[in-house]
Amino acid sequence: MVYAICFAAVSVLFRIIFRFETRNTEVFDEYKKNGRPFIICANHLSMIDPVFVVMAYGIGKKLSIMGKAELFKNPFLNWIFRQVGCFPVERGKADKSALEKGISDIKNGHGMLIFPEGTRGTGDKMQKIKSGAFMIAAQTGADIIPVRIVYPTKTRKLQPLCKVVISVGKPMTAEETDLASGSRAAIREAKKNFETELERLLAEYNESVGYVPPIEATAENPQTDTESEGE
Repeated sequence: MVYAICFAAVSVLFRIIFRFETRNTEVFDEYKKNGRPFIICANHLSMIDPVFVVMAYGIGKKLSIMGKAELFKNPFLNWIFRQVGCFPVERGKADKSALEKGISDIKNGHGMLIFPEGTRGTGDKMQKIKSGAFMIAAQTGADIIPVRIVYPTKTRKLQPLCKVVISVGKPMTAEETDLASGSRAAIREAKKNFETELERLLAEYNESVGYVPPIEATAENPQTDTESEGE
């Protein structure tokens, strides 16, 4: 009940504050029907990224969501987060209990939402991909659903009233990734393919709106401002 109320209230509020756009969310609908275990893996730009992904996912069995442990120190937030499916993970260390919690939730029929970078990136540049999500997929037989979050402002950062784009990519099925083999090679390959798909989704969005990313600044080629397509 708390989850349904929070979902409805936040969805209305955030659609007022931001211009929300989703792409290819039919993938989520298919997983709600077919019952296959899945982990949604998205890039990370803002503290409220999970809200946007859950909004794109829509009504359904609530997702199990990993969140950094610091957010759970406040008793009220701790209660709210746990009501909507969030659980804490200690960043920067191998948090065995968090991995076990994720594995248990998926085996009990919940989809998961994880941000494999482990920390927020800057603009369109992603941080190094961590292995946690892929280790959970290896032990549960879950498919990986890549999701690209784009904030198409001039700075590529979230701003009030800006557009928020959630693009869902092609699922990486357990059969394709061979993560169940438990090999490090399979995890490395899955991480590489995940990152490639997220870059494809970004390029696809940029092309659709005619956005040309600025060339990275160098001593010989100083960066100049580029107007955004979404301010």
